[in-house]
Amino acid sequence: MKYKKKYEKIFFRKKNKSKNYLKFLKKEFFKRKEFLIEKAKDYMYSPYLYGGETKTGIDCSAFIKNVFASYKITLPRISYNQAKKGFFVPKKKIEKGDLLFFATGSSKKINHVGMVIYVNPNNIFFIHASTSNGVIISQLYQKYWNNRFVTARRIIYPS
Repeated sequence: MKYKKKYEKIFFRKKNKSKNYLKFLKKEFFKRKEFLIEKAKDYMYSPYLYGGETKTGIDCSAFIKNVFASYKITLPRISYNQAKKGFFVPKKKIEKGDLLFFATGSSKKINHVGMVIYVNPNNIFFIHASTSNGVIISQLYQKYWNNRFVTARRIIYPS
């Protein structure tokens, strides 16, 4: 038997996302961020080692790469390249889980990265591998970091 219709209308309906489904997504999104923050905190006080990639010695970009890899998110090894991933976030919209990028050298090129772990109206706290103290928590609005801040990027966002 031959198909005789020359054309056929196809209708698509928008998926109706119920309130419960949206609540579920928001909860899962929050869990992802908290998971990454807890993984990052597992590295607290690990010593800094340029080119290092383990808890016995790690640099800032390897630290961020490893934390995100624990959630099966692949990031480049170098902070400058990590800054090209995800989406730009204005300073006033920074949230937990966002990455902060800095230029600490004289070249003004991105060479340092940290991850936001807490935000309040007065400051933004981020975890990073510092050359002098290893993996620590710092505040964005400290003069040193604020003057060297370049951009923020969001890698994790609701699906």
